[in-house]
Amino acid sequence: MRSTNALQKASATRGVRLGAMTGSMLLAMSLAMPAHAATDSGKKACAKEARVLCPAEMKTMSRKKVEACMIAKVEKTSPTCKAAMYRIKAEREQGSKN
Repeated sequence: MRSTNALQKASATRGVRLGAMTGSMLLAMSLAMPAHAATDSGKKACAKEARVLCPAEMKTMSRKKVEACMIAKVEKTSPTCKAAMYRIKAEREQGSKN
């Protein structure tokens, strides 16, 4: 019979693997979406994080200011939000080249 401690460790390991798989699947799904859908999912993915990381920019109600702030703080965001911010950054850079 396994001890309680061993069961807890096994359960925690499964949880980490499940979380990693879920994050990978979400990232893959977000990368496969059309650009307009990806931007919408980025808004949803990043809204809570933007309120915490960029509260002053959120108060301005300026999407460009919020996006710029989030791009500057992208390393502090979740994988899904990070993917959306990198996509937005690439779109901005592509737009400035045209």
